[in-house]
Amino acid sequence: MIDRLTTFLSRLPPFGGSVSRIIVEENQTQMFYRKKRRYFWLIKIWIIGISVSVVTSNFKNILPSLSQRKIIWDSQIFKMAMLILFLHFLLTILWEFFHSHYSPIEKWKLEKLLRGFTEESDLLRQHDSTFHQTKSVKWFYFKVKGQIKITLKTGGHLSYNMENDIPRRLQGYLIKETENDWIIEDKYIDSGEIVVIFSHEPDERIFIDDLSQLKQSNEINIPLTKKLTWTTRQPMGLVVGPTGSGKTSLLKALIVSFLANNPKNKIFTIDGKASFLSIAMKRVGKVATDGQSALELTAELCQVMKERYAQINADIDSEKDCTHAELFKQGTILLVADELLALVGEMQASDKLLKPAERLYPQFYANLMNLIVKGRQSSISVIVSGQMLPASILPTESRDSIGLRIALGRLSQQQAQEIFGLGLKDLPRGDYSDYGGLIWLDGLNWELPRAFKSIYYDDEKLPFKKTLSKFSGSQGGGSPQA
Repeated sequence: MIDRLTTFLSRLPPFGGSVSRIIVEENQTQMFYRKKRRYFWLIKIWIIGISVSVVTSNFKNILPSLSQRKIIWDSQIFKMAMLILFLHFLLTILWEFFHSHYSPIEKWKLEKLLRGFTEESDLLRQHDSTFHQTKSVKWFYFKVKGQIKITLKTGGHLSYNMENDIPRRLQGYLIKETENDWIIEDKYIDSGEIVVIFSHEPDERIFIDDLSQLKQSNEINIPLTKKLTWTTRQPMGLVVGPTGSGKTSLLKALIVSFLANNPKNKIFTIDGKASFLSIAMKRVGKVATDGQSALELTAELCQVMKERYAQINADIDSEKDCTHAELFKQGTILLVADELLALVGEMQASDKLLKPAERLYPQFYANLMNLIVKGRQSSISVIVSGQMLPASILPTESRDSIGLRIALGRLSQQQAQEIFGLGLKDLPRGDYSDYGGLIWLDGLNWELPRAFKSIYYDDEKLPFKKTLSKFSGSQGGGSPQA
């Protein structure tokens, strides 16, 4: 009884800012039958009560009525009872309306929707060969900052596959019943508990056509969409996409945003195809286009990383667990390794003519893996990009250190497994028609990658080479500093 009262009070207006909850242990027919019986008994009690009250209040008028041969009637109690009945009826109608599909308050509307989904998805019943047992489920829900968090506690009687399928089915049900967009922003599933966070506003791509709109911060803080941001939590990135998928435009946007982020940031480039990017990036930092120069550049960055770690750990008694950029305000170093597969292919081919100790690729590979795995604390970030990057080039152990993963265009089964560690059927649907794809960001408790609309970089308003020249003039370019 106390539990029922608590759940009822959680949905009243004074408690509108807290978490509302409902316990569902009966279907809609059972609820209707119970309500019908309850209203019947309330009306019956009201009739008996008002009859007794009217008779009692008018008992004193019996003798005067007989003596005067007319009915003397005190209608005050009756009028008050009718007013109470009317108010009760009005409140009931308002409660039912505000907790129906037509409610203007979405949080209250959810009660009806969640009860309907519970019944439609058959969450209350468990069948076996001998009996049919009714279970109960609890829903907790609240709305804050445009997002709706819904938690379902099943009691553990649902199967693993059914629990994993509930977010998708709940999304479909809400869309069907409300005819609104319901976007799953996040979800996580534990034994007996399913949490789904919805919003009604789809994420939008951002446009870069003015340097003044770009953020500035001491550490990496680069918007990727209206809702997603690349931060220091995901310092290592992977961008994969076929020709025409928008990969180069995205790289331009990330490079310009990174340089605008902090005047002390430094950027260095490896271009496996020695194409447009290598020519442009010479304006702001060192560029490598062949195996030997790539090896020297990564070796130099590894030395900088070593020196930065020495600076971080100079005070052995310090309790600060910070990155180099946080401690010394010297900015972040970014290594962009574009078309890595082409470079690796060239290095492996030339290595066949060299002695094992002189081969370039093993040394380059060791340096690159060292930067990816250990670079974060020293404020050195790496973005690797290419049309495809098989596991032989970027193995699983290094991909686990890559917190930002973007795949543009359609994926094959092999690419889905290599980039996200999931089968193609397990990935969400993405819109690949307009430079879209999928994105994964570590540290945000995501269960699956999300649909992604690549940044639009406006070359007409911000010519890439000319823009880089501006940064070179204001920042000075040059070698990375420890």
